[in-house]
Amino acid sequence: MYQEQRPPSPPSAGRDDDARRARLDELRRQDERRLRRGKRLRAGATIGGALAAVALVLSLFASLHGRPAPSSAEDSGIDPDRVNVPGETLHRDLQRGHVKGDVDYPADVRPPVGGPHDPRWQNANGDVYTRPLREENAVHALEHGAVWVTYSGELPQAEVEKLRAKVAGVPYRMMSPLPDQESPVRLTAWGHQLSVESAADERVDAFFDAYVQGPQAPEQGAPVTGGKETP
Repeated sequence: MYQEQRPPSPPSAGRDDDARRARLDELRRQDERRLRRGKRLRAGATIGGALAAVALVLSLFASLHGRPAPSSAEDSGIDPDRVNVPGETLHRDLQRGHVKGDVDYPADVRPPVGGPHDPRWQNANGDVYTRPLREENAVHALEHGAVWVTYSGELPQAEVEKLRAKVAGVPYRMMSPLPDQESPVRLTAWGHQLSVESAADERVDAFFDAYVQGPQAPEQGAPVTGGKETP
């Protein structure tokens, strides 16, 4: 019986098939790489978006509560281990820790700028007190990042009111009289203290800017509400 005889495939046909298969394999590998790269980019975008959202929430929360979000010393430009406001005094290596009872703070630094303190902090959420504060509670507020304004019994009432306007209702600030204080006005943060003659001294605002919830505070951003309400 007659059978049709097919001519043999030329040698180049097999090579062409191999080349096509190799090309298809390479295209598939490229597609897989693009897919993996796309997944990584989408994952990165998701993480980045989540971090941005968290940062936005923190910023909004801070603004709603009237204070800046905590920042590092590098971000703020404030070095807690040096003088940042002209005329201030700097006190390093302050002890910390909670103690019961009275603390014998150095007599030559009043009010105290740090040291052991009462477990309960003094409220410093823009609180203006009309009587001297218990130092052990006030120092705890300094540890949290508060700035404490004290004024002597000789300060005119008009000056007291100017100070009040800078403190009242502003978180991480508090104010109280210290009748026998040598300086008319004194601002105290943890490890930093500034004495001025008047509330109009431009360094008052500079001190607030530097140290209200600043990087000098060992427990920066810790609460200044829910503590001791009265002197």
